[in-house]
Amino acid sequence: MSNILNHHWHVLLLIAFSGLLSSCAVFQDPAEQQTRLENIPQLKVRLMSNETPEVTHQEVIERYQQYLAVATEPEMRIRVAHRIASLKLQSEEVSQERLEAAEDALAAAQQTNDDIEIRNQAEKLAQELAREQQVSGAERGMALASIKDYEALLEQYPDRLDNDAVLYQLAKAYHITGQPYQTISVLEELVLKYPRSVYYLESEFRLGQLLYAAGDYEAAAEAYQRLIDRGREDNKYYVSAGYLKAWSLFKLEQNEASLLAFTRVMDEEYPDVAALSSATGSELDMLNDILRIMAIIFDYMGDWQQIAVFYDQHGQRHYEYLIYDRLAEQYYDKKYYKSGASTLRAFVLRYPDDVLAPQYYARLIEGYKEARYSTLLRKHQGIYIQRFGVGSDYWNSHNEAVRDVIREPLAMYLWDLASFHHAWGQSAKKRSDKQQRLEIASRWYQEYVRSFPLADDVVEAHFLLAEVSTELKDYVKAKDHYEIVAYQYPDYEKAPEAGYAAILAFNKHKPVAAEKAVWRQLTVASAMRFVQEFPQDERRGTVLVNTSEMLLKDKYFEQALTTSRLAWEAKGNLPERYQYGAALVRGHSAFELEQYPEAELALMQASQYSKLSRKKRRDLREKVAASIYKQGEQAKQNADYPAAVGHWRRLAVVIPESNTRINAEYDAATLLMETKDYDQAIEVLLKFRSDYPQHKLTADIPSKLIVAYEEKGDWRKAAFELQTIWKTSKKPDEQRIACFQSAEYFEKADDQENAIVMYKRYAHSYKRPFDAAIEAHFKLDQIYASRGDEEKRRFWLGKIISLNEKAKDQQTDRSKYLAAKAAYELGEFERQAFEKVALTLPLDKSVTQKNHYMQRALKRYTQAVQLQVLEYTTSSTYRIGELYKQLAQGLMSSERPAGMDELELEEYQFLLEDQAFPLEEAAIEIHQTNIGRTYDGLYDNWVKQSFGSMAELMPGQYNKQERAIGYVEQVR
Repeated sequence: MSNILNHHWHVLLLIAFSGLLSSCAVFQDPAEQQTRLENIPQLKVRLMSNETPEVTHQEVIERYQQYLAVATEPEMRIRVAHRIASLKLQSEEVSQERLEAAEDALAAAQQTNDDIEIRNQAEKLAQELAREQQVSGAERGMALASIKDYEALLEQYPDRLDNDAVLYQLAKAYHITGQPYQTISVLEELVLKYPRSVYYLESEFRLGQLLYAAGDYEAAAEAYQRLIDRGREDNKYYVSAGYLKAWSLFKLEQNEASLLAFTRVMDEEYPDVAALSSATGSELDMLNDILRIMAIIFDYMGDWQQIAVFYDQHGQRHYEYLIYDRLAEQYYDKKYYKSGASTLRAFVLRYPDDVLAPQYYARLIEGYKEARYSTLLRKHQGIYIQRFGVGSDYWNSHNEAVRDVIREPLAMYLWDLASFHHAWGQSAKKRSDKQQRLEIASRWYQEYVRSFPLADDVVEAHFLLAEVSTELKDYVKAKDHYEIVAYQYPDYEKAPEAGYAAILAFNKHKPVAAEKAVWRQLTVASAMRFVQEFPQDERRGTVLVNTSEMLLKDKYFEQALTTSRLAWEAKGNLPERYQYGAALVRGHSAFELEQYPEAELALMQASQYSKLSRKKRRDLREKVAASIYKQGEQAKQNADYPAAVGHWRRLAVVIPESNTRINAEYDAATLLMETKDYDQAIEVLLKFRSDYPQHKLTADIPSKLIVAYEEKGDWRKAAFELQTIWKTSKKPDEQRIACFQSAEYFEKADDQENAIVMYKRYAHSYKRPFDAAIEAHFKLDQIYASRGDEEKRRFWLGKIISLNEKAKDQQTDRSKYLAAKAAYELGEFERQAFEKVALTLPLDKSVTQKNHYMQRALKRYTQAVQLQVLEYTTSSTYRIGELYKQLAQGLMSSERPAGMDELELEEYQFLLEDQAFPLEEAAIEIHQTNIGRTYDGLYDNWVKQSFGSMAELMPGQYNKQERAIGYVEQVR
């Protein structure tokens, strides 16, 4: 029976599997506009391609019910009961989907009912819709039945861990059957009991929506807050919860709390200006909605002033400008012009340096214009100019992009104010009114000219300003602006009129006595300019020269330059004296105005005047040299380094006698070094040193040449320059460093002779610092080693050892290494001499000689061992052992005296053995000392060779007491 039931259960399971998978539905995504639970979509699960038997929900339910009638296992009964309830709910959902699909199809068909075939299709769809409605009504009871099933499951099994899924489906069933309050109750139970459920986030969000829709805004806010508290990670409802919580608080009339909630959403979702500007789609919709409602809230709380109060308390935000914008827009839509203006002005006062301040103030003015509040309009036009105009603090602190925004309204406001007061002044009857209005008009015209000197209509502003000034009897200002119109805008239709009016203004002005001479000069200049620009006059050349000289004397360099240029153009009609004057004024004026190419040309022309004194000509040529030098400076400032060098170097060609050429050539060399043009830099530096050997700047040339030679890899020349510093520097430390580096560079250049000279100078002259001193000794050893000069090498090896010994506590690992190496190398020299001495008769003489070299070698090897440098400890130990071994072996194999009989030879052999045995024992012990280092983990080639020697020395055993303990102890 059990097997039959199990088989039956598996069959039922296979039949129902597809229906059961689709029974797990999810609630609607928060990003969608519709928030009603009836829009909850089905979870679409892709099944395998195997065809499923076509059965109805009711058939599957009946089969499950048949299973329940015979099933006895509690867990399976619970699961099947749950599936029956889910299938009933799914049946209702499927029915609703079919009904909606039929309604959509019918609507689409009816929209195109011109075609007979389509009309027929529409009729069929209408019939199908009627059938679906009948089916839907019949299956409505299924959803209600599923509710009973779910409630029965919960009642019967209240403590099951998966009851969250049952509650989730029960809430869905209540919603489908139109029971919102029961839905809320079930969702509240789910989120309370199962805060870790996979359905928690969605259920909490839907609960908030249902509570909001039911008008329970406080509970809705709490539900949304719980979602917020869960954090953003893996919480797709986080943003919507924050947004809807803010709305819930707004509905509760908790304005400040609502603002704080909206502010939190803004802070997180739009953290910077880039996020604000890049928002699109739903993000942009939410942004606009939040800004709109926040503006409304601030209006409810009082007015625009509440924005500053709120954000002063809670911290300023980068999007405040948008709130001011939306609030102002709401006021303007309602025709509340003053409120709108006050809102925009409040932003400008709060953020006076903001890039939007000019635009907001311009909107304020436009609002007054639309409202036709003329007094307020012009009052705020003036405030705009003062606050944002050219030269204002705001203008000076912002870039061209912001200034471009300001320029158009600024020009319009200036022109409007100037024209308004000009017309008012001209029509005024009272003199005081006329005076006041014209002065105001003059001020605005001047501001326009100052602000827009390159505008197309600035010439008209100059002309009107001149006319206003004339009406005010300010002839000085009048002639200035008339002359601007006449001579700066010669193509302007009123230019001739302005030129003539300028002369009249000069004539009408009555200067004080102290100014009369000056004023006469200006009058003449103005007249001459008029004569030059308009009617031709035969005296124009001489008058222009005289005028330019007066302007130069009074340091009006620009005017003097302009005038002298005009005079120079007429030089063909001028006497030589006036040609000289024109060139002189032109040259000096151009120099003062930093127009040095023209200054050079003009001053050179002036210096050719035939009647110049020698001193005057020399002074002019010196000024030409200064002009050339200044051109080099300008080229350098403009990063045109080749041009700068060219100017400075040509100065010596153009004005060779000038003292300025010294600085110019030195600056050229310095710039060439900076730009790494070392070939040319070296050329200039060497020439400079050759031309000015005693000049103070020459002292710095070796250091520059060293850098250049280093960069070119010319080490030998760099070494000679370092040698020069060593010889000439007054700073001991600088001398020392130059000496050592010179030796190094000679060595790099393979100039060993000079390298030896400089290393020797360093070694003999500088004992401190110790590290450098011992390196110099080592360098000499290495050079002599490469040259095969044993005698000189011995000397410097000994010096290394001596220098290290004297250093005492200043010894370093490096110095000990070099000293050990030196001792070993000296030992090697002695060992080689030792090995060359053969033990011949008479033996006492050859033994004495061989022992002499042996003792010298032992001394050096022992020094190396005592320095405890590992590399030379094992090698020196090995060498010491070998010396004893070789001497012992030498004695035993030495030549025997002639004429000895067998007994004498035997006795002689015993004597040799007595002498050789202690030596051999010493060799064994020393090699054993070397071999013993393997216990410390040391095994190198020298230790290995000691093993080899022991293999030769230990084939037999000797127990002699006379051992050369002293030698061995030295090694230890």
